[in-house]
Amino acid sequence: MNEIVQILRERAGLNADQAQEVAQAIVDMIKSKVPSELQGMVDQYLGCSGDAQAGSNVIGGLGGLLGAAEGMFGSKG
Repeated sequence: MNEIVQILRERAGLNADQAQEVAQAIVDMIKSKVPSELQGMVDQYLGCSGDAQAGSNVIGGLGGLLGAAEGMFGSKG
């Protein structure tokens, strides 16, 4: 999640507290949209679990999470 905070600070010009609050709101929204069984994966992929390795590639992790969700629900094609 630190990477999300940094991106918000750089691209949106938010201060650290604002960026942290927005990042947490994004994580909370994502977690509210996935089944409870996947909420821990959201934390893991976005680096919310305290695991520094998990947060090292936020974009790749989110892609993996979305790929897992697509596998559960099928593709749109």
